[in-house]
Amino acid sequence: MTTKRIPVSLYFVPEWWDRHYHSAAERPARRSQTALESMYTGRQRFLYERFGDFGIGQAQPVLGGQLSTVIRCGFDLVPVLLGTQVEMRDAWGFYPRARRLRDLDGLPPVDIARHPEGEWIARQKTLLGALYGAVTHNVDIGSVTNNAFRIIGEELYAALLCDRERVCELFEVIIATEQSLHKLLSELFAPIDPVPISNCNAHMMGPGLYQTCVLEFDARQNRFAEALTGARPRANVHHCDVVADQFVHVYARLPGVATLQASLKSDIAMAKATLPASGFSAMIGPAAMKEAPSILQQSIERALHAGADDLPVWNIDAALDVSRVRDMLAVIRAACRAADAEAQVTAMPLCWDELEWAHARYANP
Repeated sequence: MTTKRIPVSLYFVPEWWDRHYHSAAERPARRSQTALESMYTGRQRFLYERFGDFGIGQAQPVLGGQLSTVIRCGFDLVPVLLGTQVEMRDAWGFYPRARRLRDLDGLPPVDIARHPEGEWIARQKTLLGALYGAVTHNVDIGSVTNNAFRIIGEELYAALLCDRERVCELFEVIIATEQSLHKLLSELFAPIDPVPISNCNAHMMGPGLYQTCVLEFDARQNRFAEALTGARPRANVHHCDVVADQFVHVYARLPGVATLQASLKSDIAMAKATLPASGFSAMIGPAAMKEAPSILQQSIERALHAGADDLPVWNIDAALDVSRVRDMLAVIRAACRAADAEAQVTAMPLCWDELEWAHARYANP
């Protein structure tokens, strides 16, 4: 019998690299593709030296991989298309300047295929293809709630209760812009099917309000690929590193869920019974990473026995040094073997923010 493989993906935040790698290898003084390549290869060797026995890193790094990824504005491309200003600060990432919902009346959707940002994505694909061969992308489509939050901030939650008509008008603008982005990316790269729906903040509004105000829009996003190719609607729903139990029966109302990604502490057996065509991606977040090894192992074993299909270990912060990351990987490996499976571990050598030099020190090219 073939042993089941459980993909385990590691993502270290920039502060982790600052403390555990850049303490010996300084960050580049200025942005350049050569500097990015040097950081990529240096980190691949670092990962191999510290975690090579878990299958991570490269002893002799080869250019390509994550370097050949088109990315734009982090999680904020749709807000930027719709006029939101973003800035870079002395912490990694893009920081949107929140606008007032009432100032957005009459805001038109954007067709990115007719916008300079669409031209930039096409040029970047050509450039990276010439450098590294095959090109992928990590351009975020988001969801109406994720993008609305990045446009109007915390006002979103009050508006869902007190100004529902106006916030739904904003959702209409967002989803039309998202659909144009999905179409462009599908044409430039490969068909995006299942369609991603990033519901990082859905739990902040609760399942009742989500079902009343948002579900209709997620169902429409779910059908983006169907509109292009006639494919059966399928979605990869990202619920973030929170328990999804209260939302599972609501997500079952979507036209089709291919994968639900949420905390490994979720009732995974119930989720898979309710969504029988869906996989479950069981996230191990920062809080779970810092639990006692025996508790973490029990949680992972329980998730795997309940049907978890993969384990994203995302946002590893600076508090977990190399030794503690190794201990965690040993726990994950043991838990997989206890579930008659093998952990197949990968790790990103660069952070997504770093691919865009999204930090104040690099604000000027």
